[in-house]
Amino acid sequence: MAEPTPGHLLLLLGLFCTLVPASYSLKILGLFPHPGISHFRFFHPIMRGLAEKGHDVTVLSHFPDKSPPPGYKDLSLTGELLDSVDVQYFETRHFYNRFLEFYMLNHFGKHHCNATLHSEALAQVLQERQHYDVVILEQFNSDCMAAVAHQLNAPFIGMVSSAMLPWHYERVGVPMVTSVMPSLFVGQSEDMTFGGRLTNWFLHHAMTFLYDFYTTPAIDVMVREKFGQNTPSVAELAKKISMLFVNQHFSLSGVKPLPPSVLDLGGMHIQKAKPLDPELQKFIDGAEHGVVYISWGSLIRATTLPAAKREAIVRAVRQLKQRVIWKWENTTLEDKPDNLYISKWLPQRDILCHPNVKVFLSHGGLMGTTEATYCGVPIVVTPMFADQFLNSAALKYRGMGVEMIYHDITESTVLSSIREVLKKEYLDNAKAVSSSYKNRPQSALETAIWWVEYVATTKGAPLLKAHAVHVSRFVYHSWDIYLFLVAIILISVVSWTFICTKLWSRRPNAVKQKSN
Repeated sequence: MAEPTPGHLLLLLGLFCTLVPASYSLKILGLFPHPGISHFRFFHPIMRGLAEKGHDVTVLSHFPDKSPPPGYKDLSLTGELLDSVDVQYFETRHFYNRFLEFYMLNHFGKHHCNATLHSEALAQVLQERQHYDVVILEQFNSDCMAAVAHQLNAPFIGMVSSAMLPWHYERVGVPMVTSVMPSLFVGQSEDMTFGGRLTNWFLHHAMTFLYDFYTTPAIDVMVREKFGQNTPSVAELAKKISMLFVNQHFSLSGVKPLPPSVLDLGGMHIQKAKPLDPELQKFIDGAEHGVVYISWGSLIRATTLPAAKREAIVRAVRQLKQRVIWKWENTTLEDKPDNLYISKWLPQRDILCHPNVKVFLSHGGLMGTTEATYCGVPIVVTPMFADQFLNSAALKYRGMGVEMIYHDITESTVLSSIREVLKKEYLDNAKAVSSSYKNRPQSALETAIWWVEYVATTKGAPLLKAHAVHVSRFVYHSWDIYLFLVAIILISVVSWTFICTKLWSRRPNAVKQKSN
């Protein structure tokens, strides 16, 4: 057998170095103060996956793991959960609703920041003063948790459970091209009219302005009260972000110019299929003409529907030849048709991926939308608030869904919407998007874990950070160049105007002298 040469030894050393991220246990802290379960469903898989890979994971949230793997430690936050919304709040929608939504985000952001900063869970983290290789935190309605990462002197990764919000773009150096990139608050697809582009431009900049001048100063006050007046503004701390994990995928949300520090990890919460309850399995398997599935998510309660809308849906269901499954938060439903199955809780992913499921009636929440996209099921969308209008526009643009406005729910609109998406073209489009959504070099969870390890072992991944983060808006948008060019043009125009005026003023005098 040949003796190993120095070249062989160097090759082995190089291979060993590539395995370093997974070769020893990292200490990882998760900070998720928002009490919405739909958000945490995007965060939880990566925290659990890191623990299952052998890392030491501590998670501060409102949602403790019911069966945590070894290495997974919960620090529970207390407080009221956002677990239900009355659908009657969405009877009407006006342009100013976007600003009301921002006000709600601002209010919740300040409240949850203050509650978390004074919580026993965070006090335990700060008292222990452990060294964390990386902190993973939610990027949503405040940058409060960036101050905690700063106190721990740890690099941090942000996670967004929706599309990026207007105030996220600059901190990671992503150019916001408002002509083709719809803002979350607008509810448009990439293909916008002039009016749509004008609205998109205005709302993006208006929301960024409100966040910078209302939310950030309020959070700075709380953070400095907790950690001292010398604490930098959270606006500056947010720019220290190492990476941003976003719950999106180009096949559904469109192509964007993203730097390597921003990863689209849509569908990370989608797990392997599990067997259905025998009764539910029998109901779906026996549907000769297929199944229509109705669910408006974990937050919106269908039982709060006005009687007229509830009865309209029930009458429409009775006329369908398909069987219908409805997530209904009660044990009974008045005048329930024979072809309707109701339940307070349903395994949505497993239902949607059943080959007999033909249509999904949804509120357009991102988790349900991504599950339907993954399974290739056409959707009838009834958006209510927040990013649901954006998701609805994306589905319509890709030809895999139609929109049914909540205010317009009647027996006729329910029937016509379902029958429309039962057409073959919608199924074909949904399957095409599904194929692209699932066709990745590795799963979203595997990708996320690899990059967390990379950030930890490279002490914050400094080479991933865009220089654009550190320049002013004045320079980033080249306003100084535009002003310089305008000044040159103005000086040129003024100079030539002056010269021409002088020359013209001398002409009459020359003519007069000649006549004399």
